[in-house]
Amino acid sequence: MSEFLIIGGGPAGTPAAMALAQADRKVTLVEEGPGLGGTCLFEGCIPSKIFRETARRLREIDESLDFGLCLPGTRPHLDWSAVQARKRAILQRRSQAALEHVRRFPTLELIQGRARLLSPRSAEIALSGGGQRRVEFEKAVIATGSVPVRPPIPGVENPRVLDSEGILDIDHVPADLVVIGGGPIGVELGQIFHAFGSRVLILEAASRLLGPVDPELSDRLRAHMEREGIEILTGSQVKAIVNTGGGAYVQYVTATGEPCQRHAENVLLVTGRHPRVEGLGLEHTRVRHGPHGIEVDAHLETAEAGIHALGDAVGQPMFAHWASAQALALARHLLGLPAAFPRPASNSAVIFSTPELGMVGLTEDQARAAGLDPAVARYDYAQDARAQIAGRDQGLLKILYDRRSRKVVGIHALVEGAADLMGEAALAVAAGIPIEALATAIHPHPTLTESFGLAARAALAAERPRSDG
Repeated sequence: MSEFLIIGGGPAGTPAAMALAQADRKVTLVEEGPGLGGTCLFEGCIPSKIFRETARRLREIDESLDFGLCLPGTRPHLDWSAVQARKRAILQRRSQAALEHVRRFPTLELIQGRARLLSPRSAEIALSGGGQRRVEFEKAVIATGSVPVRPPIPGVENPRVLDSEGILDIDHVPADLVVIGGGPIGVELGQIFHAFGSRVLILEAASRLLGPVDPELSDRLRAHMEREGIEILTGSQVKAIVNTGGGAYVQYVTATGEPCQRHAENVLLVTGRHPRVEGLGLEHTRVRHGPHGIEVDAHLETAEAGIHALGDAVGQPMFAHWASAQALALARHLLGLPAAFPRPASNSAVIFSTPELGMVGLTEDQARAAGLDPAVARYDYAQDARAQIAGRDQGLLKILYDRRSRKVVGIHALVEGAADLMGEAALAVAAGIPIEALATAIHPHPTLTESFGLAARAALAAERPRSDG
């Protein structure tokens, strides 16, 4: 009998399994997919960023004259088969490394197959190579991730309609791409394929892109995308997708009520993800779940004592790093050690748009709703030395702090390089650093990170009462 059964080998399940095995606990880790890594590695974070890196280099070539580089010939030809081959090689390398890491733990057994609970303390595994295996356990952790949402739009099963996973394996760059959904995935992939040469239209039902994001930064990013040549229609309701043989017509109604349609070679459907809970045998337990995922308490335990769940399986926020943070906290808890479970108010996230959009903690509206008195320290990257040198000086930094406690409660940045700023931002918010401490920290010059100190000092200077002279 295993002490722990972990169902799912992604960014939630694998760290939990390794942390428990490192403590010499007997662990059975079951993964249904081709290897360890989950959606993040095989259908999400990593492959999309591999595509983005190619898109970034294409943009740099287009901008070479701005840096005094006179390149011979025409714009380089995009070898799509080579892009896909590079993606597969990186995924294989990372998956193999994860497998080798897991196999170093003698008390951790990895089984490839699909697990289904038979009772609160037993499960049946349909092995990937065929056959069945029954396992008994003392405690279980459900870390099965999420799957793309497919809304009930007539024609959504059209073979020309791809989700965020399917488009990563497409065998060509479509001439025309209609993106249904203006969230992080739609924005990222829309920009990537536009850089590859696709004509892109993004249809979003809400009144603006990237709903949970700071509105000012979201609006700035939208303006940048439209200057690039990406068409964006918010407040648009998709009614149907009609197959034309050589493509598809997307029929929609605009924000003003005008019925329209747009032809596309392919349609990208990215309207969110929902927790993967089907087929887990939860009906044989007291585990409760709904549209937003498996219900858990503050220690990620379900209504069935001894069965825990985490990551995308329990709903928002759905980020790989969030799932891993939950996993490490849960492992400590299961080992009887003090554990600090992550709080959404200090979570960090990056939208890998161009420019990147990073965020940690609360927005202004969220801070007010929490009873805080937020002040904002602002910094325009148009004046930033490093951003000017890189030719990426369109952006804005906003640091939120509470006037009463002085603690930094949120940091939001729109600038190419924002992803690498979010480590310091996450530490500042999680530790509740006073705005004065951020102002006096010595940041190296010229770097993007010195914008934190510059913004903080400017805000503090504005707070001081002026002398009448």
